[in-house]
Amino acid sequence: MNSAEPSTQSLVAGAQAGDAAAREQLFRRYLPRVARMVAVQLGVRRDQLPAEAEDIAQDAIVKALRALPVFEVRGKGAFTAWLATIVENCIRSHARTAHNGVARQFWQRYGDLDLTESFFAGQETSPSRCAADHEANRRVEAAMLELPQLYRRVLSLRFLAGMSHADLAQAIGRTETNCRKLVQRAVESLRALLAGQKPG
Repeated sequence: MNSAEPSTQSLVAGAQAGDAAAREQLFRRYLPRVARMVAVQLGVRRDQLPAEAEDIAQDAIVKALRALPVFEVRGKGAFTAWLATIVENCIRSHARTAHNGVARQFWQRYGDLDLTESFFAGQETSPSRCAADHEANRRVEAAMLELPQLYRRVLSLRFLAGMSHADLAQAIGRTETNCRKLVQRAVESLRALLAGQKPG
């Protein structure tokens, strides 16, 4: 987000006051991030993300926008943490309503992964940097898919949703200290895989 763009907090306040343009900006701003979160939870490469997963992402944002009147801004990352909870609920809801075992297995496997900007945000936007970022995305994606589902989940909530360790602890039902260690182990495992090593 550049300095000329409105902050998420101001967009949320505008949307809560009935500003349709603010709602539309929130939708456009968060759809790519939510699509990545859905994909990480489902566990496959971004280019294999099924159309239904895009529907889950859109449904999650629409539900969040409809519920904005009851949302309270508690801090800078409150909206994304709240949105992440809605995304997880939408994924669980879809998994419960999958029509058969094959569909359930499909949704346990499928997802998206484009975490380079979240883990390794770069400043330069030259063509060579774009090519390097594309390769980094591919490598991060492949490494993430080798991680256990719990690690994928905590990395998604911590880095894509921007949850604090306290919010993460509440979301996954663990202590904050345990979540800090869990995130650390997940990041170490991801780094080991990126370095071509077996995670410890």
